[in-house]
Amino acid sequence: MKHAAWITLTYALLALLSPLLGYLDAQLYAPDVALLTALFAGSRCALGPALATGFAAGVVKDGFSLSSPVGTYTEICALVALVGQFLQHRVDLVSPMPVMATAAATSLVSSAAFLGLVAVFGRTFEAYGAVLTAALPLALTTMLWAPLQFALLDRIGRKLDLRGRGAVLLRR
Repeated sequence: MKHAAWITLTYALLALLSPLLGYLDAQLYAPDVALLTALFAGSRCALGPALATGFAAGVVKDGFSLSSPVGTYTEICALVALVGQFLQHRVDLVSPMPVMATAAATSLVSSAAFLGLVAVFGRTFEAYGAVLTAALPLALTTMLWAPLQFALLDRIGRKLDLRGRGAVLLRR
């Protein structure tokens, strides 16, 4: 249930940020909320639920992206969930500073992965320069947004975990 709530939050954030940043003409510098959801799920869950959550977050972001080949963000978010699995016991993704540093590094790597995937699968894509120039500002805005989104996702997960445990105890 908490994974569905995380995907719902990701969808809501994308639905709020897309028109707002489009109105401000700053859509290239939107924080990558799907990437953060995949990283959070990868760092907090077992392999299967983490991959499913990362995959679903990528599908949601693919729905909001019109310029990339379908499935690009799905692949990237699934890979980020695997990176989160690798970092699960190696990096403390609870404190704000490690979360920010990991989010920035992951955002830069995902921009490079995006360019690689689009070079292979997107024959009509021509905005390579725009992706390269937006990679660093995107990483910085994602880095600044990461602690807030991690806190929101953690709070949702804890509330739903407590509610589930209480329901099991009441049934006995």
